[in-house]
Amino acid sequence: MRNFLKNTSAYEQDENGQVAMFFAMMAVPLLAITSASVDYTNVVREKGAINGALDAAVIAAVNNNAIPLSDKGAYAETHFQSNYKGGVTLELFPTVAENQVTLLADGSIDLSFGQLIGIKDPLVKARSSAVISTENTICLMALNQTSAQSISFNGGIKYSSPSCSVQSNSSSSSAIVSVASLPPVAKSFCTVGGAYGDFDPYVKGECKAIDDPYESTALPTIPDTCVVPLRDLVILKDTAQLSTLDARELFRLRLSSAYDVFEQTGSLRAAVEDFVTSGTTPIFDQDANRVIELSQNLTGSFVDIRPGTFCGGLTVDGIDVDFLPGEYIIKDGPLSFINGAEAVAKDVTFILAGEGAVLNIQSQAQVELKARNSGARKGLAVMEAVDKTAPGNRLSVQQQSLVSGGGSLSVLGTIYLPTQKLEIRGEGTSVGSMAPATSFIADTLHIDGQVGATMVVDVDHKTAGIPPLLPRAEDGARLVE
Repeated sequence: MRNFLKNTSAYEQDENGQVAMFFAMMAVPLLAITSASVDYTNVVREKGAINGALDAAVIAAVNNNAIPLSDKGAYAETHFQSNYKGGVTLELFPTVAENQVTLLADGSIDLSFGQLIGIKDPLVKARSSAVISTENTICLMALNQTSAQSISFNGGIKYSSPSCSVQSNSSSSSAIVSVASLPPVAKSFCTVGGAYGDFDPYVKGECKAIDDPYESTALPTIPDTCVVPLRDLVILKDTAQLSTLDARELFRLRLSSAYDVFEQTGSLRAAVEDFVTSGTTPIFDQDANRVIELSQNLTGSFVDIRPGTFCGGLTVDGIDVDFLPGEYIIKDGPLSFINGAEAVAKDVTFILAGEGAVLNIQSQAQVELKARNSGARKGLAVMEAVDKTAPGNRLSVQQQSLVSGGGSLSVLGTIYLPTQKLEIRGEGTSVGSMAPATSFIADTLHIDGQVGATMVVDVDHKTAGIPPLLPRAEDGARLVE
């Protein structure tokens, strides 16, 4: 008995093996903690891989305009499977709208040790959605769907539109081309087809075609004939001035003929009727290397012009010319500004209708246009009438509008020429410049000014006092979920 008690006391005092006993008691909780850590790391990794693949899939699908809308869901699924490298079996549920693609992934993540301690496999319900942002305004747009060089930049002209975008709807591999000495600058360049040349930033290809924002804009009634004679639409600003100016001054103002009539007849009415003449001679534009047809109607300096219909077009060849607010129908002839003419048209829309109805600004003419901010054609400074059923508007060949020869065009609003080619050429030619909100929409646009020529475009419609410019550009996809 004494020996037993002695041995028991010795056992109680023996500290050997305590660590082993401690680890034996802690083995289960340590195993649980370690397993949970491994499973947690695996869950975080899988969820990250799933979310990353979802984000990539919806952005790729919403950005891809080479496939129809109905195929974008399947495209998103395929893109997800090719990018997801995890081991979870997932069901994918795509949802597609006009400018949005959403992809939902549903499944569960297998736990390595969690089930041993009664933890169920966690469910995964991950979702990602991307939309095409359309916040950028397009300020230079070619509507032609097949033409090569639907937008081209040549020569030494400096083009800049850092606050707005350039868009070509052409599917040609060379839809936008630049061989200019200075790379064109814009907020973005986008084309349905391809591009060639240097741009800042690079041109984005395979963009979605942008709908013509003014295609359904109502047209005014275009009369078959002109009822109001031109002399009743053109008003001398100061009739007394005609009798006080000497012959030399009148000749300088290209009014010598009117002065002669006044001297012979003593009638201001007869002088005004002669002042507004017809039957002008075409001129040869060296920058455009072609003959420019002028209108049948010609007006000189110091006049106000009333809204109305101008059959045969209208040529402005004088200074201090103001177009009064309203709409002007330029029918079967060009709207031309020549020989250093200086004209201002505020709260005005020019409507070009019929054969030869184009815009010509040449020979250092300076023109300031501001569109109307109300009415059916608000925001349009110049509008081509494209309703071929309208009287006098059956076009046989493509027409060309032209700004050249050092001419200056400042526009608050949109120049809209959906079937015409708009050319900007010549040394010292200036377009846009200080105008805070300008856009050009045409069938094609060729910009070929020489050194010193500039085209600067901005889209601050609030400063300009006009409605927001249209259309909006696809400036890339962004995640919304």
